[in-house]
Amino acid sequence: MDETQNLEAAATADAIQLLIDTEAIRRLLAGCCQWLDDGHFEEWASLYTEDCRFAVMGRRTQGRTEMRAMIEPFQTEELRGKHLISEPRINLHGDEANATTDFAFVAKDNKILQTGRYYDILRRGGDGWQVAGREIVFTGDEPIGLHD
Repeated sequence: MDETQNLEAAATADAIQLLIDTEAIRRLLAGCCQWLDDGHFEEWASLYTEDCRFAVMGRRTQGRTEMRAMIEPFQTEELRGKHLISEPRINLHGDEANATTDFAFVAKDNKILQTGRYYDILRRGGDGWQVAGREIVFTGDEPIGLHD
């Protein structure tokens, strides 16, 4: 194999890995919505790193336990609906990535209650891709950031 063939093979392998990682992140982001919508809080929390940062409605949390304690009371059977997401915009950087995804939250009566954007920091670890940080910004609001 000459140098050109080696470069082409490396480029092909990189392109394939990019596609694999992008699809894994898409599945992760879909899982974040579906597990939460179905009330599977343990599975939902497992999609986030142990030390994840989470920000929504002017509040920030650090770690899965705090995040779950903040979100779960707002996701009772009566309040749950469907989180619908757009195609995410994903930027990969080795074992880390950033994604922005627009969303709409639809109540059980099919009324759209909220729209906005997820700003995600993703990390590849031993268990695959997980969310290391998520800020939820409702339409009309400004991001507050994940750090104090």
